[in-house]
Amino acid sequence: MPDHLHHPIDLDWQHRASCRGTDTDMFFSLDGERGNVRARRERAAKQICQDCPVLDNCRAHALTATESYGIWGGMSETERARHTRRTRRPARPRERVVSTDPLTWRIRTP
Repeated sequence: MPDHLHHPIDLDWQHRASCRGTDTDMFFSLDGERGNVRARRERAAKQICQDCPVLDNCRAHALTATESYGIWGGMSETERARHTRRTRRPARPRERVVSTDPLTWRIRTP
């Protein structure tokens, strides 16, 4: 049985992406690329993503597949990591009520 019948995942969105046919070097950093050079390349890549008809599909793929490198869905590696940390952060613990009773202060203080 062909593999695509086992996994009914629609990857057709990739064929409609604005970046299709574009040099992939624009979306992935070269070894040692830093600073302004990297920032300019990432801005140019994100410009292509900006009006892409499948931006949401691409971004969802990158976040689900935890793509480690490159610009995906208009987001850099750093932005995806930040997004993941923000959305997977456990619920904040409830605030503790601090007693105003000086007797309990003495008990807690060494």
